Amino acid sequence: MPKGQNKQSSARGDDFSLPRAKILRGRKNFDRLFENDAHFCRGKNINLRYKIVDDSSFGCQMAFIVTTKLGKANKRNRTRRLIKEAYRLHQHLLYTPLQKATITFHGAFMAKTVDLVFAEAEQDVIRLLEQVRVQLPAL
Repeated sequence: MPKGQNKQSSARGDDFSLPRAKILRGRKNFDRLFENDAHFCRGKNINLRYKIVDDSSFGCQMAFIVTTKLGKANKRNRTRRLIKEAYRLHQHLLYTPLQKATITFHGAFMAKTVDLVFAEAEQDVIRLLEQVRVQLPAL
């Protein structure tokens, strides 16, 4: 079995996994994401920074950022896990339009606070993904 894939699949056949290949890595990718021409969406507790990359292949990679200014490591890690889980469950909101347009998307969810409840994180992630999905045809 390839690295980063789960052994189990859901009963409906949908792939809700989040393998390592879908997580943004590398300094060059992060530098590109934090350039001035990157797009930015604000949520109540989470922000989303994204960029459409000039690449001929289709792909969607996401990063999850919680700065050290927000608190101790255990709270930051918990917040990162909550955001990652909310994205994993709702990545299809963004994945389907990107696949139709065959564009490469890099994004980063950035937490504003570590005192998040999963329901709040999920609402913010859904709202941000829908904002991006609406803006995609205009890009």
